[in-house]
Amino acid sequence: MKRLKITNDHGWTPRTLRKQERKIKNTLLRQRVMAVRLVMEGYLGKEAASMVNVCRQTVSRYVSLCDEGGLELMLHWDFAPG
Repeated sequence: MKRLKITNDHGWTPRTLRKQERKIKNTLLRQRVMAVRLVMEGYLGKEAASMVNVCRQTVSRYVSLCDEGGLELMLHWDFAPG
């Protein structure tokens, strides 16, 4: 299985992401930041998914969003209903 990797961190580090997690009140948004932080720290996608209670594909999508537009895009992106 291919390891998830953050190719463009937009200046974010695991430490700064942890600080952001503490500030975020919305559980879903906090979960997104936590998943990306765990991948940055070296956890496999399936391990990070298990820790934040989502599927591996969701963690992969969070990582892709973070690579594309940083934390701002990841926090403001909404899933389609359904």
